[in-house]
Amino acid sequence: MFVPRKHPRKHPRRGRRGAALALGVLALASSAVLTAPATAQAADPSGVLIPAPDAYADLADTLLSTSNNGVLHQEEGSASYLWTNTYNRQTVPVTALDGVPRAAIFTQHDEYDRAAYATTVDGTTTITLVNVEKNTRTDLTLPQGYSHPRMSGGFVLATRATEDGGHDLRVLRPSGASTPYDVAVRLPAGATAEAEPVLYGGESTSLVIRYRVGSTYGYGVLNGISGAVSALPVTGEASSFRITRDVITWFTRQGGQGVRVLSRTTPGGPPKVLELPLKSADSEVTSYVVGRNVLWSEGAKGALNLTPIDGAESPRVLLTEFEQGLERSDSMLTALGRTADGTRAIHLFTVDGSGLVFDLPLRVLKPAKKADGSVRALGLDRGTVRFADALPDAVRLYGKDVGTGLDPAAGADLPVFDAAAPGRFADGGDEGLARLVADPDTGNDVLVTGDDPAKPGHRLPLPAAGGRIVDVSPQYLLYRAPGADGRNYVVDTAHDKIVQEQAAPAATLDHSTLWTAQPNSSGTLIATDLRTGEQRGAIALQAGCVPDDLQTNGKLIYWSCTSQDRAGVYDATADVAYPALAHDVLLGDGFLAQRAAGDTVRLTGLNEDGTTTDLGLVSGVKDTSATDSRGVTWTADRHAGKIAFVDKDDTVHVTAVQRTVSPLTVADSSVPAAFRTGDGAVWQPRWWLSKPAASWKLTLRGRDTGTVVRTWTGTATRGTVPVSWDGTTTNGTAPTGGYTWSLTAAPADGQGPSLRVSGTLDIAGS
Repeated sequence: MFVPRKHPRKHPRRGRRGAALALGVLALASSAVLTAPATAQAADPSGVLIPAPDAYADLADTLLSTSNNGVLHQEEGSASYLWTNTYNRQTVPVTALDGVPRAAIFTQHDEYDRAAYATTVDGTTTITLVNVEKNTRTDLTLPQGYSHPRMSGGFVLATRATEDGGHDLRVLRPSGASTPYDVAVRLPAGATAEAEPVLYGGESTSLVIRYRVGSTYGYGVLNGISGAVSALPVTGEASSFRITRDVITWFTRQGGQGVRVLSRTTPGGPPKVLELPLKSADSEVTSYVVGRNVLWSEGAKGALNLTPIDGAESPRVLLTEFEQGLERSDSMLTALGRTADGTRAIHLFTVDGSGLVFDLPLRVLKPAKKADGSVRALGLDRGTVRFADALPDAVRLYGKDVGTGLDPAAGADLPVFDAAAPGRFADGGDEGLARLVADPDTGNDVLVTGDDPAKPGHRLPLPAAGGRIVDVSPQYLLYRAPGADGRNYVVDTAHDKIVQEQAAPAATLDHSTLWTAQPNSSGTLIATDLRTGEQRGAIALQAGCVPDDLQTNGKLIYWSCTSQDRAGVYDATADVAYPALAHDVLLGDGFLAQRAAGDTVRLTGLNEDGTTTDLGLVSGVKDTSATDSRGVTWTADRHAGKIAFVDKDDTVHVTAVQRTVSPLTVADSSVPAAFRTGDGAVWQPRWWLSKPAASWKLTLRGRDTGTVVRTWTGTATRGTVPVSWDGTTTNGTAPTGGYTWSLTAAPADGQGPSLRVSGTLDIAGS
């Protein structure tokens, strides 16, 4: 809470009661200077705090090998290979593998918790098997001439050059002695070995391998003990070979796309074709087997899907983003990917006693911070705060609902938009957030309105590039082209059109009224009705200068001639003038905020009796190299007693600084006084409120009888009360005649009386 000084500073009234603004010219002098007090109380920094989002990125992780009790993997930033076990899901470094190149480690499944790697010295290759759980090792040295070893489950498949220029395959396994068991692989008739063997995986003593049959490939199951190979009934291109105790599977599009499922328990029959619901006819498909189910993914980082072969399961998505998988010979799958809630982890998919696949997350992989967020722009309007956060790869516009009560309250996060800069975004319009984006073809600015980044929204090309949004009202937006001689353009955002263009004097919007500084005057302000284009009135400031900065919240007008160091605030309703500082000032509801020396913002209350109150200082505001820090590191809500600022840690603060705020009023309206029913006609009155309302009610009564004809109610509104009525009631069409309407609304901040306004409506029949 902000504590005012006990003795407010008195300043003389600078105006006199005059005729209505639309009917005449009011004259006031403004020669006083607002000076800072010798001491100022510190403002209470409580309120809503929003840290700028930092840049995070997923760390690379690679699954290297699996066993019945864990998985070996390598995470970016880790000095050692890591072992995550499956029985208590703990992760430990495998120091026995320190210094081993990742390319030397075999990607395989080993039932006995062994990770294997190969080293070659002087032409001799040694396979080292490290038992991760027991911290023991076994070496298997290949005979001279053996090359290109591949491993699965403790078996080594290697090639050996023959005298005729070909190759033969050898399968080796540890013997407990210095010389391993070494068996010749007996390929099917007509088959030959490749120079580098291809080993897809294994189960117990069975290994799935590839070989040549003429100009094509053949596939078979190798008995690692005897060396015999049984050919698989594979035709054409095939991939994703998996072998479990019960089945052998592979994916092919030959003869119709799908996974072929060949039973090992009832051999001799043809493989079953399990068609997959693919999105593309030529996409890369990876498949696995878990129980009586095929788990598969299409394309890079596609979803990991489940399609049952048979049994209790139903088709479903297991991971929304799949990166890598290692099939285990015990019909389980170790997978790296992301679930629907965005969590990235290493998972173990297996089946329960009923045959259903369940997910055991082994290790959650948290993203690492790559850079700190940095707020570059800031906006605050009637309960909505937005800020541009600059990160290494992009600038994004974040927002948060901070409530419309007297004190801010943290609410929902708002959708995130791409790209933002000071003066390039603003809230306050009925069409939603206003943003300036560059047209990719012309480079000129395009005005985009809307609160949903997933929808295109309204788009209006503008006549300049690099301009900025000067002001926004519910229906209009003030755009200024760049440069000292740039022009002002008023945009009707409800109809996506420019309704006024002028040289660029100071200008500001009060709903449908445009205030501009008259050139070559002593500070005359002109009020223009934007709906009609007609001049409503004028104010003669007698400032001795032409203001180059104007701000209004409907009740107060702030003006400044920065080069002459003159400024003031005028309350047209009360005919009261206040002195003000001329530089780096923003107008709020009943207060001024000004960037002072160092890291502070000075706050000055504007009292109804023409006096001012020192509201204290906000300190710790982030420094900036920008010439004008308003809307960069701090800002004020001109329709509320709140400010927002960025501290030195790039945390956005929203806090209440003035608790004496204006009452709720109708700031603008468009209410037809007559309405003819029928032919699809509708009565569409609209009221624009001076500040948010917690609720509202519109009642239509017969003018003579006082009988209620129709009632409309609404909950919270930021400032607009719209109604659309076709003339029907519960008793049919409203009869021709005279009616009265009354609108009531409760202020959302709880300050001041409820709003009550009324008017008349004449209804004619069709």
